[in-house]
Amino acid sequence: MHIFKRITTSFLIWRLVLFLAAFASIYFLPVFGARFPYADRVLEITHLPYWVWGWGNFDGVHYLRIAQDGYLAQYSQAFFPVFPMLIKLVSFIFPKNLSLNATLYTDPSFFYSGLILSNLFFLSSLYILYKLINLDFKKDVASLSIVLLLVFPTSFYFGAIYTESLFLFLSVLSVYLVRKNRFFLAAIIISISTATRITGILLILFYLIEAIGSKKKLNLVWLLITPLGLLAYMYYLKIVFNNPIYFLTSQPSFGAGRSDSLILLPQVIYRYIRIFLTTNILTLPFFNAFLEFVFTLFPLTALVIWFKKIRFSYWVFSLTTLLLGTFTGTFLSMPRFALISIAFILPQIVIATGRYIKPILFLLGLMASILIMLFIRGYWVA
Repeated sequence: MHIFKRITTSFLIWRLVLFLAAFASIYFLPVFGARFPYADRVLEITHLPYWVWGWGNFDGVHYLRIAQDGYLAQYSQAFFPVFPMLIKLVSFIFPKNLSLNATLYTDPSFFYSGLILSNLFFLSSLYILYKLINLDFKKDVASLSIVLLLVFPTSFYFGAIYTESLFLFLSVLSVYLVRKNRFFLAAIIISISTATRITGILLILFYLIEAIGSKKKLNLVWLLITPLGLLAYMYYLKIVFNNPIYFLTSQPSFGAGRSDSLILLPQVIYRYIRIFLTTNILTLPFFNAFLEFVFTLFPLTALVIWFKKIRFSYWVFSLTTLLLGTFTGTFLSMPRFALISIAFILPQIVIATGRYIKPILFLLGLMASILIMLFIRGYWVA
């Protein structure tokens, strides 16, 4: 109970700091970037202050529209169904605004639901992640790992209306269940994760490695359960849109430079070197490219260096999670996608930084404040 109180307190401080940084954003960035659709129809309609409704920016508006309308919008199939389904389910506890035109506007109840769910899933994730790390490391390492995740520059996405917190919850819960030899429950959780994000399929590989190591044949039988969530979504897409892989073919519509064909990592690195050589260093596109490049190469390099120090199943899951995001030919969104991989190498970062952890936490927190302000004011971060 003591550790739960400590984690809850840390989470509440983190959430307060996020709101404070969001509140201050308008003084540094008075012009709203508006680099995504539906802001007026989904977010401003809540009549909440900008530093609150801004947590539904970018992908958030798509999840909220899907929660209310289903997959009516073209290419919205790129967003997997579990999160919007949960938003819709929880939204029933809030009164609806019957005067709104549902064709044009999204009811504010969906926003309330999405924001509450994201934060609850993240709080739950922190507690499970602590217990997971504590299986292999001392309590002080586990505690510092949680703090490090909270101040990580893009951890604010866990508090936004994104799938980050839900997927982290499903990932650490399934891994923890496997470590506790509860393979059947883990298989069910992984199945749900495959209908939450495409990277959920990589948890199947983690499960397979651990199941083989367990030497119990029944654990391998439960492996058949793990892809059912994705298969159910593919079946739905086949029946409704006659395209079972619509979630893949829709991807290029949600990111400049994304491709629906396989592109290897060296090609992407070469592309980014060209961007650095041809883009003004004082512009936002250069800053975004630099951010994407660093937040991809840092965890990749760490995984190479710490290959022998990280549990093999964790290492494979972390590596494939990173690489999967690069196969579209860009590092776009990688500062956000890398969060899941970072979560599984936190203890090694804590141990490696040693006595320098406090100044590092300060610098990471400072960077996080800048990125939060950009995100809240409608400028692309990840």
